[in-house]
Amino acid sequence: MAPLSAQSSDYLVAFLNERVQHLHASIRLREEDGTTALASFIKKYIDLVPDLIAAFDDFIACAGVNGEIARQIVTAKEFLDVPMDVMSVEEGLEAHMYQAYLAHRLLEELNDTLSARFNCPVIPVNMARSNLIVHHIIGEPFANQIDSAIQLLNDKLLASIKNNHGLSLKLLEYTNSLGKDPSDRFPCLTEFSAIRLLFKSQNSRVRLN
Repeated sequence: MAPLSAQSSDYLVAFLNERVQHLHASIRLREEDGTTALASFIKKYIDLVPDLIAAFDDFIACAGVNGEIARQIVTAKEFLDVPMDVMSVEEGLEAHMYQAYLAHRLLEELNDTLSARFNCPVIPVNMARSNLIVHHIIGEPFANQIDSAIQLLNDKLLASIKNNHGLSLKLLEYTNSLGKDPSDRFPCLTEFSAIRLLFKSQNSRVRLN
């Protein structure tokens, strides 16, 4: 997936200026520069996808993992294979956001499964907050449809893991062979972009500091 052009970045700010009054109530922006900061966050979110996929590729190669886990990495790559040269700037930007959200959500679920089942997270940061913000930017019902499709893939992954009795030992050998903690490989996007989710009672707020 090619990085956003300057023209796309300019359109992104304009797009958010139009959408800001219709964003989910959980997203609260500073009046003076909130839209620009949110656009910067989205750009970083999109640009990070190839790096996350590369990290999973390294994991697959080093751990010797195949089967459904490897197939889901292939699926994440396929989410990015939409030709952009036939699209307008506006269409290309929306496609970039949808592609990035699909890949991020798939990798988030895969990472959570590896962490919970085998104590073997590939990405040692929590992407849930970043994905929640983009979910609200994309809007419902489309973001919910994406999440439902990702859940079906995760259900398929869980069923495959249940029948793969040698996977646990293989991943244990992999984690024992790691030379260093990769926890600083990827910054948490919400920290890097100064975006916070504040949970008060049952309400969440996204604030730009």
